[in-house]
Amino acid sequence: MSDSLIQLYFGYALAIGITSNRFVDSTFKQTFFSRCYALVVNIATLVLTPPLFWESRNGFQDGQSYPKLILITFQVRYLVAYAVVFYSVLSRGFRDRALKEVQPLLTKLLREEKRNGKRRLKRSLLLPFYLKFFTAAFMCLTIFVFQFGSGVELTWKTTARIIFLSNVLNILEVVPMGYFLALWHIARGFDFVNQRLDDIMASTPIDLKELRNLWSLHAAMTRTVLRINKIYGVQMLAFRFDNFIFGVINAYWGTFFSFHADTNFLWVVFGSVSYWIRCVDSYLIDHVSDLAMHYQSSPKHAWTEKYWSKEINSYVTYVSSCKLQLRTCGLYQENRSLWFETISSILYYYIMLLQFHLVIKN
Repeated sequence: MSDSLIQLYFGYALAIGITSNRFVDSTFKQTFFSRCYALVVNIATLVLTPPLFWESRNGFQDGQSYPKLILITFQVRYLVAYAVVFYSVLSRGFRDRALKEVQPLLTKLLREEKRNGKRRLKRSLLLPFYLKFFTAAFMCLTIFVFQFGSGVELTWKTTARIIFLSNVLNILEVVPMGYFLALWHIARGFDFVNQRLDDIMASTPIDLKELRNLWSLHAAMTRTVLRINKIYGVQMLAFRFDNFIFGVINAYWGTFFSFHADTNFLWVVFGSVSYWIRCVDSYLIDHVSDLAMHYQSSPKHAWTEKYWSKEINSYVTYVSSCKLQLRTCGLYQENRSLWFETISSILYYYIMLLQFHLVIKN
């Protein structure tokens, strides 16, 4: 839990400094107290979560005659969730290393932006950024709402259990935020380099020293994003698997409870909205991956009409030969097409679950 909050705060602080065009000392630091706190909380998360999930399962089953497939999918959903949380807690050190990879690069980028004056961020960068914070906050809030709306008697013990489990499940929502923020900052950096290069090409004479500095910054960002992609590889693979399981099972649950006589219509509406906001949240990660790859190898067709030199020819050759490809654990490329393929797979297995439900029911 603590590492998720650190990532969220670190990314938000950096983003505020960037969007307001102020250079701030956004240093990622950990005190002795924060390390001890993280150790205690993470141990409690790993030890206490399984019995609390089991208690939730028994409470879900008591007093209700749900079909057998509903109970099976309930167990599968929380087994997968715990497995991903387990890995997320144990791999915290790798994600801290990713933050440390990004920090010096962002510091350098902030200095360059301050030196070259204020620039407005493109809407293609601002909209995903604010939308991602909205979807992440909404999903964390939704987890609390569903936990408190489960119909259990609210004593101090059940309230503590609900708060604890909600924080555990929030790990699944907040940890991918660190990856999104890293890609977003680097995509914004590539866009800044492209704009500065266009300004240099429009000036006379061409500042070759500035061109070399931007080339160095571009190469550093390319190496950094590849390292971050490698560090987060298994984490994002686990996140996508959990998102797939959630999508299939919750679509099935939504269909079942929508036609259940005891279900309040407002819960059906709230669940549907939450489901699609989660889909948008997962889409934004693939979208920002596409943006980073696009800005990294942005075409330079307009340059052919400008003064051409040996240095410019070398840079264009470099950009053309090091086109960025982000792949998760080497299995598939991260782009918007992947999101649509995932939605198609969720729909396919959701229909299969409905068929099994009808067969078991009959």
